Amino acid sequence: MGKRRYGLSVITYTYEDHELAAGLLASLADWDFEPQEVVVVDDGSRTPFVPPPCRPPVRLVRLAANQGPAQAKVAGLGAAAGRYLLSLDADIRLPSDWATRLLPLAARPEIGIVGSPILTEAGTGLLAEYQRLYFSHMAGVGGDPKIVPAGVWLLRREVWQRHGFAEYRQRLHEDDYFSAKLRACGLGLCIAPEPAARQIRRLSRRTMVRRGFTWQGREYCAVARTSPIDAVNAFLVAMQRRISRHFAVDSRFLYYDYLYMGYALAVLAREGGYPGPVVAALAARLAWDLPEEGLAGTFGADMAALGVEAVPAGPHPLVAAVRRGVRSVLPPAADEALRQAMPCLLEEDGRQDWHFSFYDA
Repeated sequence: MGKRRYGLSVITYTYEDHELAAGLLASLADWDFEPQEVVVVDDGSRTPFVPPPCRPPVRLVRLAANQGPAQAKVAGLGAAAGRYLLSLDADIRLPSDWATRLLPLAARPEIGIVGSPILTEAGTGLLAEYQRLYFSHMAGVGGDPKIVPAGVWLLRREVWQRHGFAEYRQRLHEDDYFSAKLRACGLGLCIAPEPAARQIRRLSRRTMVRRGFTWQGREYCAVARTSPIDAVNAFLVAMQRRISRHFAVDSRFLYYDYLYMGYALAVLAREGGYPGPVVAALAARLAWDLPEEGLAGTFGADMAALGVEAVPAGPHPLVAAVRRGVRSVLPPAADEALRQAMPCLLEEDGRQDWHFSFYDA
């Protein structure tokens, strides 16, 4: 007996991560229905995406140059023809009955877009556990949220035709923009508490830091351009709460938070107009404060890969003040926790099995 067919377009996107996109297409065979069409947007990959066999066959939209996730969604959602549109990032995997259960919500005329919790499942190891804790979206959330994360969107095509964001020219933050636009038009947002989606992309710790601050640092950067000390103080208060939560789960998570904090503080110093040597001296000071030479070397290499060289210099008031602030937000057992993380960091660096992310480009 054949599967039910729905008038639904599945749209996904690939940029140098064809393995993930092909895996998503293969997973469609396990769904409890067959979509009307499948659209893949190749967002300017150097090696063009070649779709694997898929039912229904893939319709490929190739952008000549990389445009970023927001513009890829504009292209893909605009090209789709189904009554319903299901936009999925390439690293998302859905339960077989996800769409069947959520389509009735998307059909409601007062609803603009439907999503679900997105739980990160990036394999095993300390970094994967940290990403599961920190990068899972909307876990335990249901109802009418402020934003529906862009990894999974289900909506009626008429909603896109009337309220789509073809006017949006940024590469990122399309979920903020689209969610706010739908709300302004009087349409509701919906997060169904279950079934949850899974996000399987494995990130390196450097990509994780870059990605995290790209999404979370906009407000701090805006403040830093006029009042860098206020931005740093507000950021450190937030980091103290974050570190406390993560430390309670696994104290070894502290290195990831320390790296995130070091990178973010360097960015805020730059945004505040401090010259390169001061930023480099700040990175060096934060490296020196780590309890072992190996940790200091790992931190320096991570910061350099993130675009912040750690170069010692003479005393500077900003470096001294930021250092005091950083030490004040660390828990009493910080040094031992950092030492315990070191074997995991070495294991990560030896394995190097993370997926490509456009944050790495």
